[in-house]
Amino acid sequence: MPSLKRPAAPRARLIAVLLALAVAGCIETTSESSAPAAQQSRVSPEQACANQGGDEAPLCEVPPVSCTGETPIEGGRSYPVMLTSASVETIAFQVLEPIGGIDCRKGHPLVLHGHGFGGSRNTDGFENYREAGFVVISIDQRGFGESSGTVRVMDPEFEGRDLVQILDWAEENLEYLRYRQEPSLPQELNPNLVAGAIGGSYGGGFQLLLHGQDPRQRLDALVPDITWHDLRYSLNPGNVIKTGWDLVLVTGGEAGSTGNGNGGLDPIIREILGQGATLNRFPEAGLDFFYYHSPAYRCTGEPVSVSETPDLLNYQINPPAFDIEPTPYPKVDVLLTQGMKDTLFNFNEAWRNFECLREQGGDVRLLTHQTGHILPVEAPDELQPAEYADPTAGLLEVPGFQGAAGAFACGDIPISDATLNWLEHHLQGKPLAGYFDGTDSNVCLSLADGQSTMVPMDEFPAPDSRGGVLQGPKVVERPVVTELPVASGYEAVATATQPPTALILGKAGVNGTTLGGIPTARLTVSDLAGRSTCEVELDPYAAGCDPIVFVGLGKRGGGESRWQLIDDQIKPVRGLKDQEVIELVGIAETLAPGDELALLVYGFHPQYPASWSRDALVPFVNVEGSVQLPVLAGVLEPPM
Repeated sequence: MPSLKRPAAPRARLIAVLLALAVAGCIETTSESSAPAAQQSRVSPEQACANQGGDEAPLCEVPPVSCTGETPIEGGRSYPVMLTSASVETIAFQVLEPIGGIDCRKGHPLVLHGHGFGGSRNTDGFENYREAGFVVISIDQRGFGESSGTVRVMDPEFEGRDLVQILDWAEENLEYLRYRQEPSLPQELNPNLVAGAIGGSYGGGFQLLLHGQDPRQRLDALVPDITWHDLRYSLNPGNVIKTGWDLVLVTGGEAGSTGNGNGGLDPIIREILGQGATLNRFPEAGLDFFYYHSPAYRCTGEPVSVSETPDLLNYQINPPAFDIEPTPYPKVDVLLTQGMKDTLFNFNEAWRNFECLREQGGDVRLLTHQTGHILPVEAPDELQPAEYADPTAGLLEVPGFQGAAGAFACGDIPISDATLNWLEHHLQGKPLAGYFDGTDSNVCLSLADGQSTMVPMDEFPAPDSRGGVLQGPKVVERPVVTELPVASGYEAVATATQPPTALILGKAGVNGTTLGGIPTARLTVSDLAGRSTCEVELDPYAAGCDPIVFVGLGKRGGGESRWQLIDDQIKPVRGLKDQEVIELVGIAETLAPGDELALLVYGFHPQYPASWSRDALVPFVNVEGSVQLPVLAGVLEPPM
C-alpha cells in the first residue's frame, strides 16, 4: 500500500494558509417583529455617541433631523444607533444621511447594507448613493461588530426578527423617508415605505431573509451578490463537507465575532460542525438547520418538523423552534449578480434563486461576473464602500485551490454601476442605463474579462430543479468511461499530486465553441468487483459503500498536456452509483478552435482537504456514463 506521508505536508500547508487567510479577515468579500416599533428599546444618536466617545463622537453632535421641528436639514451626517433585540441582545447599525440636503417634502428612499461574514458595518462611505438621494443604514449583523449575541447565520428566529426591528425603528425615527402607494399591497400596508438593499455573500443573504419575513413588505428592490440558495448545497454538495471553505468561514467567523467581544458561532453550529468533522458528514438535523436558514426554505415551501429532528432538541441553548412558516416570497424587483469563479456559492445557487423569485412576477434579472468567493479574496468595490485594502494581497495563491479573480462586470456591464442604477430606477423612478438593454429577457453570462453572451431566460440550459438530466435543442450528450480505475480515499490522498483522470468529451470546431448553462452527468460509480449499488441500504456510509470522487469540466489548448479545471468548479460524487444524475456546476466558457473539453475525475481535491473517503474497502472505482453539455454556439466535435 502506498505511503500516506507524501501528501501530508502539502495538505498541512494548505490548511495553514486557509487559517491564515481566515484570521486575516478575508471572509469580508466582498416571523414577525417581537414588539411594535413604539415599544422598542432604543438609544438616541446623541446617547449612542456619548457612550462610545473617541473619534466617532463628533459624528452625532448635531441633533437628529426633524422635518417638523427646527433642527437643521442639511444632512450628510453619519451616526450609530443601538437597539435591544427581542433576544435581549444589542442591534447596532449606522445611519448615513443623504448628502446635499434633506428633502422633507419628497422624502428619501432607504437603502439597507449588509456586510460579509466576519465583517462589520460601514461608518462612512456610500457617497454615490447618498449624493443620489438615498439614506443608507449599514448593519452590524448579529454577533458581528457592535451587535452582540452568537452568530446564527441568518436564522429567521434571531437575525430575521432583528432585521424587521431595524426597519421598524427607521420608520419610527427617520421622518424624511419616502413613501408611496403600492397597488399590489392591501390598504393597511399603504402608503408603503420605499426601500431597497445591497450587499454580497452574507450581505446578500440578509436581503432575502428580511424580504421573506417582513410582515409589512417594505423592501421594493434588492441586489444580492454572490449569495446562497441552499446552505446544504453550499457547505455540503453531494453530501460531502466543503472543508476548504468551511474551515475558512468558521475561523473567520469566530475571529470576526469574538474579536469584537461577541459570542462567536452559536453552540448549535459548533456542534453541527464538530459532528461533521468526526463523522466526515453533517448530521441530518444539522442539514435541516441549514435548510431553515436558506432561501430554498421559502422556495420549496417544505417545512421542517421538529419531531423529525430530535437531536436538535438536545442543544441546551436556543434550540430552533422552526416556527417561521415557509411562505413564498412576496413579489419584488431583484438584480441577482453572481461570480462564475465563485467556489463557495456557485452559479447554480444564483440560478435557483432567480427561478424562485421570478415566479412571483417581479422584475428579476441575472448578471454574472468573473469574481466572487475566491482565495486570495478580493472584494467588489460597491460591497466595500469605504477604501478597501486586501489583507491577503501579499500571500501566494493556494496551489490547486483556486485561481485569481477577474473583472467585476458582465462584458461591458459594470456591476457596481448597475447596482446603484437598479435602485435609482426602482426606488426613484429614474431610467435604466442602456447597458441593461436585453437583460429583462436574457441572462448575461460572463465568459471572460470583457466578454459576455446573452442567453434567453426562457430557454436557458438548466436541468429542472426537481432533478433529471439537462435537455433541450442546445444540449450535446457524450459518453464517458474510465480506462483505468480512479483512486479514492487513502489511495487518492497518497497520490494527491497526480493529475486527474480526463474523460475527453470533444474538441472545439474551427469557429470555436461557447458553453453556457448548467451541465449534468448520468454516472455509474462501481468498485473493482463491479458493484454499483450497496447492499446495506439503510446505511449508505457503511464500509465498502462509501467512495468519494470529484468531477468537473476541464479544458486544454491544442498541443498542451495540462488540463485546466474550468473556473475551478468541482462537484463531489459520494457512494456507489447506478446511472445516477449529477448536477454539475454552471459554466460560461469559450473554447478556442482546437481546444479539448473533458470531464476531469479526481480522488482528492484541495477544495476538500479533509473530505476524502475513509472507506478503505473501496480504494479504487470505475466511472462511466454520459455528460450533457449546454453548447450555445459553435460545434463540439466528438473525440477521436
